[in-house]
Amino acid sequence: MKRLWIIIVNLMFVSLPVLSWAGGGGEKADQLYHKVDLTNLTGLNYVFAKWYNDNIWLYAIIVVVLMGFIGLIIALVTDIILKIIGMEVSKIEHHE
Repeated sequence: MKRLWIIIVNLMFVSLPVLSWAGGGGEKADQLYHKVDLTNLTGLNYVFAKWYNDNIWLYAIIVVVLMGFIGLIIALVTDIILKIIGMEVSKIEHHE
């Protein structure tokens, strides 16, 4: 019974903000997207801002792939540094 009560209370907490949004009451948005000003940008900043302005989905895909690639590079460099200083970074063997 206690578990059911916890689920009901959590569902109420999740649904309350949605009910307040449905009430209207706010001002209507006149611009639903944001454009980046390209006048003072150069190099990579310009390229990324242009992708953001032209095609937000392409920008999102490029950023996600780039973040994964940078994470991989950071992990590999960390692995090399730890091997140089003598720490073992291989998988841990678990014996029961």
